Amino acid sequence: MKYSGTGKIIGFIVLLFLLIGCKSKQEPKTLLVYCAAVVKPALEEIAEVYYHKTGVQLDLQYGGSGTLLANIRIAKQGDLYLSADASYMKQAITYNLVEQSKPIVAIAPVLAVRSNNPKKIKAVSDVCKTGIRFGVANPEAASVGAVTKKLLQESGNWEAVKKCIYVQMPTVSDVANAIKLNTIDAGVIWNVTANQYKEIDIVKVDDFNTYKDYTSIAVLKWSKQPNEALKFTNFLLSDSNSINVFKKLGYKMY
Repeated sequence: MKYSGTGKIIGFIVLLFLLIGCKSKQEPKTLLVYCAAVVKPALEEIAEVYYHKTGVQLDLQYGGSGTLLANIRIAKQGDLYLSADASYMKQAITYNLVEQSKPIVAIAPVLAVRSNNPKKIKAVSDVCKTGIRFGVANPEAASVGAVTKKLLQESGNWEAVKKCIYVQMPTVSDVANAIKLNTIDAGVIWNVTANQYKEIDIVKVDDFNTYKDYTSIAVLKWSKQPNEALKFTNFLLSDSNSINVFKKLGYKMY
């Protein structure tokens, strides 16, 4: 069978469209999510569930809320921002990065120690005792660090305590893991983070007793797929699979 020149061109075009169609099917949609470390355990599991349910992948970029916000302002790309506390989301709105946000889970800072409190730490002032290694998340990078500084300033303890800081770390997860591994004796972390470590106990202190906040999520203004980002937001907040993951890991929905 012979083909004319026109027939060959038409055949080539059809083949090209078929190849493009096959390629698009092989490349699943991906959402870039800037995610505060406090919800990392839940988001990792929820991302897996969401992929199996929808075929949409989540590229989860973890870090301190302040670090993530700075990265977003520089990169000007991505789909979603998930902050650890409301203050960083308010900054995102001020910087015109997002229009509005939705709360996810309730959080509060706590003074955390190793299980059974071997160093007998009972108050914030005890972290300055000889031999106590006290760690905090960097106030300039992580939400829990900024809150720690703010609350200790309000209670009049910051000037004394900051001289006793043994190490500053990038995220709340780093502080919690350091307590778990016994490389520090105490640190300030989120209560929901403490719930996930059998090696960690909480010491109730007046400095943190009344403070409560919440994590939140928002679609970034330059998202190229805002509808997909909003679909995931709704899944995160409302789907029973997502809610069950949060509950299982000790989070309380806001």
